[in-house]
Amino acid sequence: MISLMPKRFLFRLYGILGICGTVLIFGFWSLPSHDLETTFLDVGQGDAILIRTPQQQKILIDAGQPGQILPPLAEELSFWERKIQLAILTHPDTDHIAGFLEILKRYEVENILLTGVQHETQWYDEILKEIARQQIPVLIADAEQDFKFGEVFFDIFWPDENLLGASLTDANAGSIALKMTFGKTTAILTGDLDLESEEKILKNAPNLTAQVLKISHHGSRTASSAKFLAAVNPDFAIISAGEGNSFGHPHEEVLARLENSKILETAKIGSIKLVSDGEKWRTEN
Repeated sequence: MISLMPKRFLFRLYGILGICGTVLIFGFWSLPSHDLETTFLDVGQGDAILIRTPQQQKILIDAGQPGQILPPLAEELSFWERKIQLAILTHPDTDHIAGFLEILKRYEVENILLTGVQHETQWYDEILKEIARQQIPVLIADAEQDFKFGEVFFDIFWPDENLLGASLTDANAGSIALKMTFGKTTAILTGDLDLESEEKILKNAPNLTAQVLKISHHGSRTASSAKFLAAVNPDFAIISAGEGNSFGHPHEEVLARLENSKILETAKIGSIKLVSDGEKWRTEN
C-alpha cells in the first residue's frame, strides 16, 4: 500500500530538502584550501588587509575609513564566518582604524594587536572603549613579539621597542610593520611606515627580501625610499589608495622606483587578492 502525505507536509519537506541542498552546495564551495590568501581590500583612501591561512584563520590588518570596510569584507567572508582570530591596528590614524568600530560590532574578534601609543581622537577612543567593553585580549607590538598561525609565520620588525603609553609627533613613525612567511613565499606589510623609520630598520639589517610589498602610506613620497625598496626587491607592489584622492597618491617618484615590480593599485582594480601555495604567489584578479 502506498502511504500518501498531505500536500502541506510535502511542501515543507521540499523546503527543508532545498535548504539542506543549499547548505551542502555552500559547504562544498567553502571547503578548506591549502593556500594562503592575502586580500588587499578596496576601502578607498585607506588600508585594510584580510589574511586567510590554510587552516582558515582570519587576520585583519587595519580597517579603513568609516563606512568602507563591511562591503569588501563581506565579499571575502561567507555569512556564517563571524570570527576573526586577530585584528591588527598598525597605528591610530583614522584611515587605518576607524572601520574597526563596525568590525567589533559585527564580528567576534578574538585578539587585538596594536602599538598602544597615546593618540586622542574620537574614533580611536571609541574603538578602545569597545575593546575594553568586550574584554578582548590586547597585545602590544614590538620586535620581540612574533606570532604564528599554523604554517604562517609573522615577524614584527617595527616598532623596534614597546611603545605602550608613548607620545609620537607623527603616528606613522610607530606603524606596525611585519614580514609574513609561508613556505618559500614572503610578504612585507608596512602600515604607514615613514622614511626615518625605514632608515633605522635598514641599519639593523633584518632580512627584508620579499616577493610582495604593501607600499607604505598609500604610495606617498614620505616613504618607500630607493634603499628600502632595493632591500625588499618585490615582485608585486601593492598600493592601497582612493581613486582621484586629494593627496595625489601614489606619487610619481614612488612609482618610478618600482619600475622592476608589478604594481597593483586598489584605485584601479578594486580589491587585490594574492594567493600562495607555499612555492609562489599568484594573483586572482
